[in-house]
Amino acid sequence: MEAAASPDDAHVYVANNASNNVSVINTTTNTVTASVEGLNKPFRVAVNPAGTKVYVTNIANNTVSVINTVTNTVIATVPVGSSPTGLLVTPDGTKVYVANCINNTVSVIDAGTNNVTATVDVGKNIFPFGAAITPDGTKVYAANGNFFSSDGTVSVIDIGTHNIIATVHAGQVPLGVAATPDGSTTYVTNGSFFSSEGTVSVINTATNKVTATVNVGQYPSAIFISNYRLR
Repeated sequence: MEAAASPDDAHVYVANNASNNVSVINTTTNTVTASVEGLNKPFRVAVNPAGTKVYVTNIANNTVSVINTVTNTVIATVPVGSSPTGLLVTPDGTKVYVANCINNTVSVIDAGTNNVTATVDVGKNIFPFGAAITPDGTKVYAANGNFFSSDGTVSVIDIGTHNIIATVHAGQVPLGVAATPDGSTTYVTNGSFFSSEGTVSVINTATNKVTATVNVGQYPSAIFISNYRLR
């Protein structure tokens, strides 16, 4: 369902949802050099800053697989919440954040122990789908769809305390999130059940307020900013 590149851009890791594996592509030769097996409906992919580990969400069995990039094998499987979708690694590589769409939570994985050390509840009838982190590693923005009303939100999580420090009102079904390299702005894609046109919310990260709304195509999902990749 998604792909992520290694920090040196030498390899791309592709989650193959139907075949339950991850393909490893050599970007010099544009060939698949390895296939990592043993996954369960892999969905999102993230690579740690050192390029030594790849994290993959498995939406069928509610886990995150940890792949060693030297051996291209799964070295750990971490149980998280129900239907993990969003995924990101902190800039220092010490934590992994997982948005669990069905049970309204964000799991925090310690990258050293591969254990969940905290669970953030984003609220009833809120379905976190995507997540992004500010480049300074202080805040996580989790996009929360609301399938029961037109009021989707973005939860702003303080990494130090794992408390929600702000709730930003966006479109009905926020899906993709990305932060600018300077950390000043976060962009959120919003789908809608009531309109044929989706939107992108522009959030000022200093005030956690929406400063602009851009009309785009119906049901936008992923969003990318320069070399800063959505997780």
